[in-house]
Amino acid sequence: MQATVEYEPFVRKILQKSEQGRLDWEKRELPGTYMDGVSAALAGLGIQRQRPVVFVCTIEGQYTFQSQRTDQGYQLRMLDSDGNEIFSITGEQAVVYDDPKKEELFTMLRDLYELARRKALKVDEKIATAAGLLDKV
Repeated sequence: MQATVEYEPFVRKILQKSEQGRLDWEKRELPGTYMDGVSAALAGLGIQRQRPVVFVCTIEGQYTFQSQRTDQGYQLRMLDSDGNEIFSITGEQAVVYDDPKKEELFTMLRDLYELARRKALKVDEKIATAAGLLDKV
């Protein structure tokens, strides 16, 4: 019988390293054409939907982590240097969780996504710059 791998401690470690500012995240748009049912309906109305974004961190050229928002929650993927998926884990949002571990996983993946987004988009620096500009107005 094969043992089940627990990814939560690994996700926690990536979250901690991100909180410490030790991981560099960057924004990437997912390749290909993005057209789901909602996008198709919006396109018919002349409204374009943004392509899904993933925030990416590569460690010493060996492993890449991708954090992204999904329709139901947040996802973290790990790829090796050849692009092979090592794991993919998703935390889904729920009104009431039937298992505290599911809620903890969702919270960790949500927090990781937000940290990666803020780092990749330089949110803190841009807010500080905008605040300085507002002071001059």
